Amino acid sequence: MKTRSFRSLKTIGCFLSDSANKFSSSFQGLCLAARPSRSLVFGIEAGKLKYILNTTLILLYAFLHTADGIITYLGLKFDLVDEANPLLVFFAGTMGLGLSIFLFKLLFLEFIAMLYFARHRMRSCWGTATLFSADAFYSWVVSNNILLVVTA
Repeated sequence: MKTRSFRSLKTIGCFLSDSANKFSSSFQGLCLAARPSRSLVFGIEAGKLKYILNTTLILLYAFLHTADGIITYLGLKFDLVDEANPLLVFFAGTMGLGLSIFLFKLLFLEFIAMLYFARHRMRSCWGTATLFSADAFYSWVVSNNILLVVTA
């Protein structure tokens, strides 16, 4: 009697194992079908297009930081606006306006250079989305600074 119950459990186990294998193989097929193809977009492979997009976004971010530094310097030098960043106000009071803006922007440009040289390791689309968001935000900051300086 014990032998029969053992065989029936073994049969049920084999059946469940086979069913699980069939289910997982069909699921793997769905996952493979859901992967993006290596199709061409504008005649460029998708991976290469993402690399070009990341490079462009990083260089745009560096340009925006440089423009922000120039606009901030002009606005503060001619006493057209007041600075809202307390760190820049403190360092401008101790080291001078031009040197403090230059050092702050140099620090940010070093960080941007690290991003630029590590851009081939950005595999996730979240990195590209973050770069795009940072560019959009900093575009607003620079345009706001230009408006403040021009209308002052």
